[in-house]
Amino acid sequence: MAYFQKIKNITLFIRLAAFVAAVFIVLFWQSFSSGINSFTEKYFYKISGTSVPDSSIVIICITENDIEKLGVWPLKRSYYALAINNLRKAHAKKIGLEIFLSEGNVFQSIYNELLTQQIEDAGNVVLGSLVGGLKYENEKFSADSLIYPSPKIQSEKSKTGHLNYLRSRIPAGSSEGIFIPELLIINDEIEQSFSNAIFDNRKELNQELVKVNFNISWNSFNKYSLLEFFQISENEEKLQNLFKDKIVLIGVSDPARAKILTTSFDEVIPGVGLHATALNNKINDEFIIYKYFQLSTFLFLLFGLALIYFFAKNGSGLYFTAGLFNIISFYLFVNHEMELNYSAFIIPVILILPAELINYLFMKKRQLTLSISETDILKAALKTKEAILEKMQKELVLKKNPPNELINQVSLLKNEIEQLKMNEQDEAENINYNEEDVKDFYGIIYRSKIIHDTISIVKKTAPNNATILITGESGSGKELIANAVHQLSERRNNNFIAVNCAALSETLLESELFGHVKGAFTNAVANKKGLFEAADKGTIFLDEIGETNENFQLKLLRIIQSGEYQKVGSSETSYSDVRIVAATNKNLEEMVKEKKFREDLFYRLNVINIYLPPLRERKEDIEPIVNFFLKRENKNLSISKAAMEQLIENEWKGNVRELESVVKRACIFASAENRDIIKLSDLPSEMIKNVKSNLEGLILESLREKEFSHTSINETAKELGNISRTIVSENFRGIVFKNYFDSNFEIDAAVRKISASVKPEMMDKVESKLNTYLKNIDKDLQRINSTDFEEIKKAFISKYKNLPQKYHFYLDEIIKNMLLK
Repeated sequence: MAYFQKIKNITLFIRLAAFVAAVFIVLFWQSFSSGINSFTEKYFYKISGTSVPDSSIVIICITENDIEKLGVWPLKRSYYALAINNLRKAHAKKIGLEIFLSEGNVFQSIYNELLTQQIEDAGNVVLGSLVGGLKYENEKFSADSLIYPSPKIQSEKSKTGHLNYLRSRIPAGSSEGIFIPELLIINDEIEQSFSNAIFDNRKELNQELVKVNFNISWNSFNKYSLLEFFQISENEEKLQNLFKDKIVLIGVSDPARAKILTTSFDEVIPGVGLHATALNNKINDEFIIYKYFQLSTFLFLLFGLALIYFFAKNGSGLYFTAGLFNIISFYLFVNHEMELNYSAFIIPVILILPAELINYLFMKKRQLTLSISETDILKAALKTKEAILEKMQKELVLKKNPPNELINQVSLLKNEIEQLKMNEQDEAENINYNEEDVKDFYGIIYRSKIIHDTISIVKKTAPNNATILITGESGSGKELIANAVHQLSERRNNNFIAVNCAALSETLLESELFGHVKGAFTNAVANKKGLFEAADKGTIFLDEIGETNENFQLKLLRIIQSGEYQKVGSSETSYSDVRIVAATNKNLEEMVKEKKFREDLFYRLNVINIYLPPLRERKEDIEPIVNFFLKRENKNLSISKAAMEQLIENEWKGNVRELESVVKRACIFASAENRDIIKLSDLPSEMIKNVKSNLEGLILESLREKEFSHTSINETAKELGNISRTIVSENFRGIVFKNYFDSNFEIDAAVRKISASVKPEMMDKVESKLNTYLKNIDKDLQRINSTDFEEIKKAFISKYKNLPQKYHFYLDEIIKNMLLK
């Protein structure tokens, strides 16, 4: 601190240091900056309110009710043909079919020709296409394939536009959002975006990336369900009035089947809503302009540096500038769609507020010199109370018929000591741990008999080629068991491939596992090796097998029986020598009974069943697993006895995966406070069941025992290890403020809480103290004669000086309440 006092202008120095920190955060901590930008834009949207969409846009939504009434999904394509025919009769200007019509569906083939004919007759229909593997790197697009809808494949006349979009900070010179490539060139084929193809802009296009401006609520669009539209179509006049010269988009709004986004105005907006918003942006030229984002970063940081010099002595000037920035940024964003890097201004402003930082540094110094740590006080209190207990227990032994009062005092003292020992355990490292009992079996850490028995089954069954089904809850380590099976088998030198069946869609799963041949579908320009082929002579682990459909289960059954399979698009039979290990967290036997899983496949998979018990059934493994994670995260960290006991008591519904997350969190919290031991306070609050004894509780309990007498402060200080009288009195002042605030500034209620007694004498003493504290505050407020809280707080430095930091909030609120009166 002496170093700072030598600096002539400490305010300027602190502001410069804060500015350097702000520059670092803005330029290198992009996730934080992006979060501020996203929050600011949401704030602007909320203030401005939703805009009104162009009246020419009408949406026909396929709702959950439509699907239920018209049949299973996907709907018969004859319904789309009927809708297009009706819109043609209504003289709709444009029709956009946002639903991707895939080829190869036998069920739909009889209607494809009808739909294609209606599209050709209408002449104004735009279909949705898909781009596979779309990426934006180094300001260039790349993609694996362009997949056309079946009507386009049948007729080149059909017009298409891709439905793809990119999310997050793409390109780097912008904040997070939804971006749509206006035009893509894939294998010499040009494909416009869906909204651009509908808008039919005749000017020369380029590979521009536009950012969607979600200034419209999904509920603001003119929408009809598919069934409502068919009813309207029965009245030709009404049909003409509602749809003539309109741009009509047809898409799915059922959340179970549509891609879902969240915007400032809508918790749920389907894909058709996204493309309708993009079309509205196109019509009204309202796409977000992000080209000034990087320039604004430089200008705002430069402006922040200027603030240090011009407003070093004028805090109100800083607030005025912040308000002006808010107004200008709001105007540019709402009226001109101009996006700036708001974080480059907001972060420096927040970090260079000087007075609070200076006060904090000096207050911290005073607190360190006038007080000792709460931990030291609690340790001293434990030592004192243990000495008193020893004396009382000797007295009990000497007396033949000890009075009940003495027995009760001993019992109460034992409870207090137990609570204080909990604090001591939270400081002490957990060392009751014998590493020789712990086994590490291919990443599975254990010492329990139940896991030992499971490992024994693995060792017995791994060397042969039998199919294995691993059952157990999510997060219990099923993939580790599968890997152990592979490592102990003769296949160990070949590939072990893990596949999460639930993570892949039905269409992708078959292609990923079995592969496909060139020409299997549109733009399949090369043969693709499947995972079964890649795992030949090795092991494949199929996790979440209960999530697969019947068609896939049938193909899997074939490969288990004979090793034979067919690649997608090929009539040739391929063969793979692969061992299958499957896993599930579901009850497959029940699924078989409910006809949700093939019975024959279940018996093929369940040749050997390995059950992996949840963590709550093997609590003796928690301690070694925690220590394993600790060593991996930070070798210098240990864990307290109290924290370890709490981890062992927890139920762990998320099993080892949840435990790993909790340990990681605790390591971060402990490291942030430069501690080498994890304490109870580092664990999630919902896990900490027992309330620790603390200094506030000890002081209040001691003062109550002494009935708040004139000597109670001195006696309490002596009991707690001869600590400073100031520590006790200032903590009590804070306790009074806290209870007064918690009682909604009602004196009688606060007195009852603090005294915890009905004795008039005790209550009178507490009330007298409370009134004295309040009168002192009121007296100083009258002297200052101001209603500006910040000005008052600066003048009240002496009242905050020795008051523990945790009680400052309550003093703030009491002052504000008095100002209101």
